Amino acid sequence: MRTGRLLLLSTLTLASCGPLVEEDAALGERTDALITDADLDGIDDVLEDQLAAKFAPEVRLAPDSIDWARPANVDWYLARVHMRFDHSGCPDCQVLALGTPTQANLSTQTHNLKSGLLCGHNSTVYGSSASHKEFFLQPPDDTVHNGTTSSGWRVYVHTKKSAVVTGGYDIQYWFFYPYNDSYASVNHEADWEHITVSTDSAGNFQSAWYAAHSGGTRYTASQLKWNGTHPIVYSADGSHASYPSAGSFPTEVPGFNDHSYDGGPVWQTWNNWVNVGEKGAPRNGQSFIKYGGRWGEVGELDATSGPQGPSFQGSWTNY
Repeated sequence: MRTGRLLLLSTLTLASCGPLVEEDAALGERTDALITDADLDGIDDVLEDQLAAKFAPEVRLAPDSIDWARPANVDWYLARVHMRFDHSGCPDCQVLALGTPTQANLSTQTHNLKSGLLCGHNSTVYGSSASHKEFFLQPPDDTVHNGTTSSGWRVYVHTKKSAVVTGGYDIQYWFFYPYNDSYASVNHEADWEHITVSTDSAGNFQSAWYAAHSGGTRYTASQLKWNGTHPIVYSADGSHASYPSAGSFPTEVPGFNDHSYDGGPVWQTWNNWVNVGEKGAPRNGQSFIKYGGRWGEVGELDATSGPQGPSFQGSWTNY
């Protein structure tokens, strides 16, 4: 009911946050005419933004002496890459020149496949708005892999009806790193990591999913460390998998553990976040979520290739 929604909007307790929640004081006076749902997901946009600000995590990174692959943001990265198309067994093709990819044009590109002994383009056309991993973004050199300074670190928020709490909400926080410097030779350009906070219908914390490689772990409030209403996330050295504390954590590869640390940079994500909305109706100009290609170079294996973006990963709907 709308009255219940308004009560929730007016009673959520918020920590200091970004510019998207400045109308908090007047929420109790909102009317149906003012309630908006720009991303068409059935959740009021103001409620989405309040929940996002309330639970935005504090991310603790490994010290500089241990991990050099730092976070960045989408626009910074796009200004430093070009888009290419991977033709299996044939030379790659450039789709967008260096520095020209933008959020607006990422998902509007098309390219023909190649075939035959001469590797000529044929009549089969792929579009970059579909899940075609042949499209990929590639920096010209390794300097982009380092990421940017802390003022440029941005978290991308996706809010949806909960997959685990009946009537509740899932608030996903996606972190972007230009490089994954993981164990052994399982490295790749670009890295999208995330956690998901699940609440009940009143916006009370129920649990949080911390993604790690191809899986993850769900934690209760007592299993996590907190800074006020903000859960603390430890980003593993190199792999950037999410953990609840400093320490050593096993991975899918026996004998290769992730390691997280105290003493490194502390990223308070509530100072720089944006709600991206939904794939069919992005919010705040975040149309990058409509792009279905890879965010880094294509490697010999899927595990050594750049990943697809958040909205083309199973976690977008499942966790």
